[in-house]
Amino acid sequence: MFRALLVIVLLATAAGGETPLEKTLQSAATKLHLTPAEIQTAAQKAVWNEHRNAAAITLQRAQGVLAIVLLQQPGGNFLAVDVSQVEAANLGKLGLKGRRVYERVETTPLEWISRKDGLFQMVFRTRAWSGGQRYTVTEPLIIALDGRVVWR
Repeated sequence: MFRALLVIVLLATAAGGETPLEKTLQSAATKLHLTPAEIQTAAQKAVWNEHRNAAAITLQRAQGVLAIVLLQQPGGNFLAVDVSQVEAANLGKLGLKGRRVYERVETTPLEWISRKDGLFQMVFRTRAWSGGQRYTVTEPLIIALDGRVVWR
């Protein structure tokens, strides 16, 4: 099922059509400093919830991750919410200060957790390497439809 939907999204993109996700990212491109290549990569790697009304993406950058949650609004458009602070929250759990003390840091959307209260919950995983050791930590985010983020 997921592969079929992904194929449809890719075919629509290849045919010159934009998905609603890409349209949202394009409209937020200036504010988020997204390149056209990043928009396409993000749209292809998005982690969708079971109802396909929310998606999470991350783009790894030298200065830190760009993490975005996209929430479908009542009119059908998506709201882009910058949740990049999730990486700092995850690294803070490890006790060292900031990303610069690690040789490599990767933050990715891991899974959506189903809720029945109108809120969205996504778990982000951060992996950090230091001295040949890998550290892994997760952070659940709860996000309201209007984009308000509750970190726990």
